[in-house]
Amino acid sequence: MYDQNSNEPWAIVRLISPMQWVVVTRYRSRVDAERNLKFCRQQIAEIKFELVFEPPNNQS
Repeated sequence: MYDQNSNEPWAIVRLISPMQWVVVTRYRSRVDAERNLKFCRQQIAEIKFELVFEPPNNQS
């Protein structure tokens, strides 16, 4: 489960359907996430991957 206060808001997700996805991995920086997203797309072209941003929830 994702900790909403985590410092890894960037996630690569695998699209299962238009409204359903599974988190593959998380990153602190967008640059790292984009680099690995490109790698995932090159290695497994038949699966759709996307980059998503889930900001931390700072509410107490």
